[in-house]
Amino acid sequence: MRPLRRRAVVLAAIACVAGAACQLRRPDTIPIRMIEPQLVEPPRQGTVPDATPIRLVETRAREHISRRILWRQTNGELVEDPIWRWSSMPERYLDTALRLELASSPSVRLVDASDASLLAATLLVWALESSRSQLVGAVEFQFTGTDRVVRTHVVQGSEPVSSELPGDLAAAAGRLFHRLASEGLTRATHGQ
Repeated sequence: MRPLRRRAVVLAAIACVAGAACQLRRPDTIPIRMIEPQLVEPPRQGTVPDATPIRLVETRAREHISRRILWRQTNGELVEDPIWRWSSMPERYLDTALRLELASSPSVRLVDASDASLLAATLLVWALESSRSQLVGAVEFQFTGTDRVVRTHVVQGSEPVSSELPGDLAAAAGRLFHRLASEGLTRATHGQ
């Protein structure tokens, strides 16, 4: 009986030591950090009686644009930043910027009616240039008037940023989204 107990105690001790020795080391991981563009709400102005009713149909992005921050290298290749990400998809920020711009514009009125003019926006480019000195963006706006004529406009812009991330990337992104939304809405509604 005693030899069995000793063997059991020795086996239990060996199992405990082996379990502690076999513990795997945790891999080194890079912490993910989030950046959210600082969208500033433009001042609201009163709408005019004959404001154009517009229905915002959709806001989307090309497939390669995601939450990751992309840099465009000099050879044109897109590279993902290993640490920094947008806190949401960039087309969500574009959608918010468009809604803010529509709400503040006196010449248009955001409606949900089937007989209104339609506006759709597609984020085509959203990346840092290879030198990381500026954030570039391009948006395609499709405006379908009440006459069912479709007009397409591409609006592009850039905003300087500091070279070290995150730097002023959030403020620059907010300014760029606002400018793209404002210029796109102006071109779409005035048919330029």
